[in-house]
This record gives sequence, structure tokens and C-alpha cells, in this order.
Amino acid sequence: MKSTFYINTIYLINVLVLLSFASCKKGPPDGNYCAKVQYKSKATGKMATYTIITEVKDNKLTDISFPEEHYDSSDVIPVNIPSDGKFSAVTRSGQVYKIAMQGPAEKCLKALNMVQCKGLSKDGKRCKRYTAGKNGLCWQHGGK
Repeated sequence: MKSTFYINTIYLINVLVLLSFASCKKGPPDGNYCAKVQYKSKATGKMATYTIITEVKDNKLTDISFPEEHYDSSDVIPVNIPSDGKFSAVTRSGQVYKIAMQGPAEKCLKALNMVQCKGLSKDGKRCKRYTAGKNGLCWQHGGK
């Protein structure tokens, strides 16, 4: 009887340990991050580099907040972020961006003179994009 109790207890402990490891997320926590992005302009054919704010969810890049002088309103196709933080992302319009993650958004927000958009999403929550627009709105909420 005691041996069955001990075996069941050990089994339960092993299951709990395995579950705790399975639930561990790899990669950066969800949130906003500073990144360097390079791309080739379709209009001019020239390379451009920006320091931008990216949004990460479930270890995937899900959004890019560009300064207003680069107007790409096409959504980013979510892409996994590798451990070195260097990867390419593509928008639904086909624009390719080379991205190098730099660290927390706070690292570059002041240098970029960017703030979180004042607009509201469809569900009434504050927009998660960042903008350098004087009116405090991102491209999607009427910023210029």
C-alpha cells in the first residue's frame, strides 16, 4: 500500500515538473521592443535604415511602428523571433524588412521622440502602436 502511494506521488511530481517546463515561453516576453530595421524602397530602390518600435506576442513579431516619413500601412505577417534577434519580416503587401532587435522599447522611445498612439482600437482599448506624429496618433488613427 505504501509503495503504491510513493509511486503515485513520484509520478505526480514528475508530471508537474514536465508541465512547468512545457509552459515556459522561449524568447522575449510579450510587449514592445526597440529594433533596427533595414529595407529597400520599392519607389527609389535605395536602402533605408530606421530605429523603430516593434510589438511582440508569443515570441512573434506582430507589428512595426514606423516614423511618419515611412508610410507602410500593410500588416506584418507574424514571424518567430530567433534567439539572436536578427530576422526578416514581410508585410502583406510584400515589403521585406531586415530586423535586429535592440532591447526594451524604453531604450529608444525618447531618442525617437515617439509616444504611444492616443487612438482606440475597435474593442475600446488604447492602440498599441507608437508614433512620432505631433497629434499623437499613428497612421491608422489619422496621424501624419
